[in-house]
Amino acid sequence: MKLKYKIMLLSVLIVTLAFMAYSYSQIPFYTQEYPAGPSLNTGDRLLIVAPHPDDEVICNGGIIGYAVEHHIPVKVVVVTDGNDTKTSPITRHGETINGTKILGLNEEDVIFLGYNDGSLRSLLNDYWDNKNPFTAPDGSKQINYPYAHEKNASYSGSSLTNNLKTIINEFNPTIIVYPGGDDEQFDHQATSGFIEHATTQTGYNGSKYTYLLHLPPNWPSPRSYYPEYYLVPPKQLVGMENGPKWSVFNLTTHQERLKEESLQAYRTQIVPSSYLLSFLRKNELFAEYSTINVSRNNANIPEQDYARGLQVPSILFVDAAGDGKYHGKEEPWDILSAGMDINKEKSWISLKTAGKPVSSAVYNVRLNIFNPEGTQRVKISVDNGAARLEREGIGTSTSEEIPLIIKNNTMIMEIPSNLFKNNPYFILSIDATKSGAVLDQTPWRVVKVQP
Repeated sequence: MKLKYKIMLLSVLIVTLAFMAYSYSQIPFYTQEYPAGPSLNTGDRLLIVAPHPDDEVICNGGIIGYAVEHHIPVKVVVVTDGNDTKTSPITRHGETINGTKILGLNEEDVIFLGYNDGSLRSLLNDYWDNKNPFTAPDGSKQINYPYAHEKNASYSGSSLTNNLKTIINEFNPTIIVYPGGDDEQFDHQATSGFIEHATTQTGYNGSKYTYLLHLPPNWPSPRSYYPEYYLVPPKQLVGMENGPKWSVFNLTTHQERLKEESLQAYRTQIVPSSYLLSFLRKNELFAEYSTINVSRNNANIPEQDYARGLQVPSILFVDAAGDGKYHGKEEPWDILSAGMDINKEKSWISLKTAGKPVSSAVYNVRLNIFNPEGTQRVKISVDNGAARLEREGIGTSTSEEIPLIIKNNTMIMEIPSNLFKNNPYFILSIDATKSGAVLDQTPWRVVKVQP
């Protein structure tokens, strides 16, 4: 064989091997270097919180099976009734009882709250007060679910939060596993917010881990049944400033098979073409979101310093670019980061988007502030170039216009520092809407004001 043909053949072989190596590296046969977790010991008590009747097994069937196998107490809380208009809540209740029984749980280990499927974001943001409950599609304003933990509870955020607080106080979990705020399904996002609210308000000091289920269009990869693969974090949610810290819970062959058998009990939800089968892998995936500290600055920084760009609020956290309903294609609605400065008299909150703000967008910054005298709910809205601050406390509600600075793709809003007079904890989330529809939303994050 002539030398030039040998060289050509060798070149083709090298290119082919390089392509195969690259392709192999993109297929999740092995987890990357993520720590193992959660770590479960004999003294632990595990609480799993599921927005819908099936989430408890899809993302957590393996860790539940492990806990049962090692005699670690487990409780599952299912927040909604699962009434997705296609399947009756009674059927879905039975599927959950049967599915978790396969994992080794008893019926009394599963708690059903019975709130209306699809309503949780509304309860968290708009229908908090028992005196102003959410109205379900059937006209009801209270739970009429036969298996509800609290019969006839009002469809309100405060009722749901009180249910969670009661369960946490009575079961006393050392580990709570709940949906991550980066999940793009609204009930999952809201459940994450409710857990952050309940645990912060009660001073819960155990461990908290989140799980992720909805992040279309490309995660998990591949979005199909590949039980020989590992589940790895989405690339856009790795290495973010103050972002999730991922951990991997590896399953034994027995735990994998038990989880798959359990998942098949959810006959109305799991069909051969379902991407939910993507979560039958060799591991389960969890993340921790740490509390963010923001320091109080006792100086008075002039407004013009922010207006001129001489001062920019410190970044609290970064939100993944290209997420949300249209995966970043609507740049003015794609939230990139949130920032905050707490000064002596005036404080500033910033919101940065991928594109310049537009008049057809409404941006909402939501804070639940935990003070000794009670919780204050605050909403800052930017609409058509103007900003308003709404405060909702115990029996009080106020609204006022506040200064707004817009520089390129960053909005900076001035708020009074007395909101944080007691150096409180608070939780914060930001959403961007178009004609009432949410196009992007950040997770609810826990923040502590430092003196």
